[in-house]
Amino acid sequence: MKAMRVAGMGLAAGAVLALCTITGPAQATEGSWDRAAGCAEARPEVTSISGWVSPNACTFIKRQIKFGKVTTPDRVGAYVGMWSKDATLWEPAKASTPLLQGEEAIRKAISGSLSLVPDFRFRGTRIAVNGPAVMFEAHNEATIKGHEVAYPAVYRVQLTDGGEVVQGRRYYDRHTWFKPLDPELPDLFADVADGSTPDQGRKPVLDPDELVARAEAWNGEDAEALVERLTGAPLSAPGLNGGTLRTTQGKLAYLKRFFDQVSDVQLQPGQAVKVNGATYLEWHGTLLPKGQTDPVSFGVIERVGDTGGVSRDWTLTFDQLPLVADGAKITELYGRLR
Repeated sequence: MKAMRVAGMGLAAGAVLALCTITGPAQATEGSWDRAAGCAEARPEVTSISGWVSPNACTFIKRQIKFGKVTTPDRVGAYVGMWSKDATLWEPAKASTPLLQGEEAIRKAISGSLSLVPDFRFRGTRIAVNGPAVMFEAHNEATIKGHEVAYPAVYRVQLTDGGEVVQGRRYYDRHTWFKPLDPELPDLFADVADGSTPDQGRKPVLDPDELVARAEAWNGEDAEALVERLTGAPLSAPGLNGGTLRTTQGKLAYLKRFFDQVSDVQLQPGQAVKVNGATYLEWHGTLLPKGQTDPVSFGVIERVGDTGGVSRDWTLTFDQLPLVADGAKITELYGRLR
């Protein structure tokens, strides 16, 4: 295990605990609360909506669903209409790159993206809500220079009282876009595989009191601690091509491959959302990919599914691309879309 990097973790610990204070309706009366809050018209469009679904959250969910449909007229307007005028939008980039902020910057960004990938579309899958915080999981599809690609995403947002997005972060693996265009693009996790027999037993779902230690494990690059706490929960993650790792050996190999590719990991706790059947944890900050000289902003969403308070499955969502391609290479890859 590399040396622990816990500078600033006192502040991080406080943030974790604050974010993981879950209000009663999100757990105790989820089903009835969801119905009372409305959003019935959105439910047939997605796999599930869980948690305390406020009217503001419902407004966002319906707008997001509308934008995800490729046939939506004025897609740029539909997208920009979800955001507050001073909102910020984040995706992985050089750490020195400022966040997109404000309506015009967000309009320019989405206009550019849709000009490169005009048939981009998605459908909502699992959506978890706690008041103004929403984790919107989606199944994304696009045609990239004649190649059909499909990949999962998590859109993590904070909402205003009017249901507009004031802070958005997008988590998905752009490596799936560019691998068909550049077969030489490294596959960081290509040969990671299970060994022996699947883990036996399950452990209780993560408790808010444990999240400080989990933050320290990410920043200390402690694969053993991260995996041991979720013994028995199959891992789904970028680079596994839709497969899962069901053994301790396989899961350790995956995380060690990740940590071997990076250094100076400084991930702070972001948003945490707990609903009936799942806990979402966001870790957000910077790291330095191997062979690069500039840190990149980076984030990962952990989702731990549970049944009866026992961990059932474990999913990581992050962007593999900045781990294997520097800024110049990423610019070159985007040039291939034009």
